[in-house]
Amino acid sequence: MTAQQLFAVFGTVVALHCVVMAGLTGTLRVMRKQWINPEDAKMNKGEQVEQDHPDVARAKRAHYNLLENAVPFFLVGYLYAAVAPNATAALVYYATFAGTRILHSVFYLWGRQPFRTAMFAIGVMCIVGMATQVIRTAV
Repeated sequence: MTAQQLFAVFGTVVALHCVVMAGLTGTLRVMRKQWINPEDAKMNKGEQVEQDHPDVARAKRAHYNLLENAVPFFLVGYLYAAVAPNATAALVYYATFAGTRILHSVFYLWGRQPFRTAMFAIGVMCIVGMATQVIRTAV
């Protein structure tokens, strides 16, 4: 596979992971029968609350953290594929990023440190590594 094809595959994995995390937040709201918006509580015959249930809030924080890292991955990963890197290097960067972000979400939801931080750091290092290669190639 080329770097562009690898980016297409792993970019899609990361995007689907974002969708799954959004779905998890909604599922937890339904399971806890609590909603922030009064119209949602009324429609779902649940409780309207001022603050999210702790499980919902944790899922939202995990999702937000994923989004904060997915945006730079999509941009830098695309640029990295555009400078035609070695396919093996691209596979390592893309697969490692996607895998660590999935594991980060799992560890976040389970409240597991220091594993969560380690997965975050590895994912960031992937972005920085790709960015360094993009800059080196472009200059």
